[in-house]
Amino acid sequence: MKDLDWRIRLLGGIGMVIGAGFSAFYAFKLKKQGLDFNQFVMLSLLAIWGGSDWILKGVSKKYTK
Repeated sequence: MKDLDWRIRLLGGIGMVIGAGFSAFYAFKLKKQGLDFNQFVMLSLLAIWGGSDWILKGVSKKYTK
C-alpha cells in the first residue's frame, strides 16, 4: 500500500477518525445502559491510531514529492 495517492490516504484517515468517533459515542451509550462496551472502545482506539497514521503518511507524502 505504498503507492496510494496522498489524497486517498488523507480521505481514508479522516474516515477512520470519524468512524472512531461514532464507535466511541456508541460505547458510551452502552456504558450508560450497563452493557459490555469494551470491544467498541478498542475499535475506537485502533481506528484513531490507524487514521492518524494514514493522515500523517498522506500529509508527509504530499510535501516530500
